[in-house]
Amino acid sequence: MNSLRRMLDILDLFKPDQPVIDVDAVCTQLGYTSASAYRYIRELSDVGLLVRLPRGYTLGPRIIELDRQMSEYDPLLASSKGIADDLVAQTGLDVLVSELYGSTVINVLQKVGADTDPLNFGRGRPMALFRSATSRVILAYLLPRQLRRIYDANASQPDLQRLGGTWKDFSKAMLQVRKQGFCVSVGELDPGKTGMAAPIFDEKQRILGSITLVGPNQRFEAFNPSFLSGLVTGAARQITTSIAAND
Repeated sequence: MNSLRRMLDILDLFKPDQPVIDVDAVCTQLGYTSASAYRYIRELSDVGLLVRLPRGYTLGPRIIELDRQMSEYDPLLASSKGIADDLVAQTGLDVLVSELYGSTVINVLQKVGADTDPLNFGRGRPMALFRSATSRVILAYLLPRQLRRIYDANASQPDLQRLGGTWKDFSKAMLQVRKQGFCVSVGELDPGKTGMAAPIFDEKQRILGSITLVGPNQRFEAFNPSFLSGLVTGAARQITTSIAAND
């Protein structure tokens, strides 16, 4: 398992400023030996997750195949698309559906509203864990031991410190989100924009992700806050129910 994890960690090296990697990059950035780096790259290439170019390796066509499979058949996405479309029609706001894996929250679906100014964090982008309603509403529903692990790993981060300088303060802030049932952030990721998110659960009522309304502050202010919170929490419940029914 450790060997598989080490091999898959190579995929994390791909970033906007590093679209191509080579063995030296793997060795330098991950601390692997040359023999291990060559072996992992060969195995990833054999299954289509990497492809060789003159300057090194980039993500392979298998990624596109998996993306298509997820886009068309993933239970969360299948349960969310129609509901997200309805939210856009009712509000004119953007809608994001996001999913948790490990300690990362990533947007897996984006439906664009009336605002022509694109979001800084659309589909396929990891979300800041402590600076967005999208992520905070997920954190609020983690098991205490999971939340404590994330806190301990990020305790020195200014974004986390803003939510609570101590574990007690931070856990209290997360409990408040949980009691409210939704989370709001204003201008934390996109200046002049507000986000309101509600939690989505799997068939065993474990936190799976979130659905978020996002748009200009002025558009948010045109609605009664309780109307919007009712929409987004209702949508989250519908998605949760649909996922459970399709289990």
